Amino acid sequence: LLHPPFRFFSMGGEDVEAKRQEAIAQKEAQRAEKAEEIKKVKAASAAKREEERKAKELERKKEEELIAQREALQRKREENIAKREAERKAKADALVARKTKKKNAKYSKNEVLRLKEVYDEYDSDKSGSVNIGEMHEALLGTILSGSSESMLNELDKDGDGSVTFLELLKLLYPLATQQDFDVMMGWVKPPEPPPPPPKRELTADQLQEIKAIFSLYDKDGSGGITVKELRDAMKGTFLDEAEIEEMFSKSDKDENMLLDMDEFRALMVSTGLWDADY
Repeated sequence: LLHPPFRFFSMGGEDVEAKRQEAIAQKEAQRAEKAEEIKKVKAASAAKREEERKAKELERKKEEELIAQREALQRKREENIAKREAERKAKADALVARKTKKKNAKYSKNEVLRLKEVYDEYDSDKSGSVNIGEMHEALLGTILSGSSESMLNELDKDGDGSVTFLELLKLLYPLATQQDFDVMMGWVKPPEPPPPPPKRELTADQLQEIKAIFSLYDKDGSGGITVKELRDAMKGTFLDEAEIEEMFSKSDKDENMLLDMDEFRALMVSTGLWDADY
């Protein structure tokens, strides 16, 4: 058995040890709590950084898509320009060929055109025939004034007193061939009116492409494109700001300062970028 003072010391030492262990446990708990808080803060920071990274990546991809779209539009424009230039050159070559052919004609084009002018002055009703007596008077004073009235009367086989322009040519150029007459009639033939432009019908792929462009340009997702969004989207293209704003104004049919999908589609079609696909 311990002497009483030693027993007291022993009991007091156990109490101190318990308190020490309790303090250690509290500090450990506090340390673990702080570590958990730090872990949560780091996790939140990491999550925020990841969200920012994803947002930047998404923005970068959108920018790349927009740049690719601009490049595609530019390529399409250049292809259309090249196509139109080739068509213009083909027309110019054909015109040169026609002029060369005309230069090789055996008869004077100016003479035939002058004759047609005189003929048309008397063909007032545009019926394609002129009174022989009037035609004889019209020819007086021209380089064809040597044609006599008796010669013109030779054409009046049916006795109606009139002559067509082709009949007049056959009288004045008795040695000409049918091919010569075809050339002469081609000289005086009125130009044919240009055919109406074909109605532009977009394919499903083209419509989808325009919708994709619309979504890229519509930065705020409002369903309409502002003039600023159009300017921003078309930076670096062949158009300056004044031209872009004018294009926007002409396309904004309801004048609400927004281009909806229909207005934007009409604008895209009007650029001619899809002409080569028709």
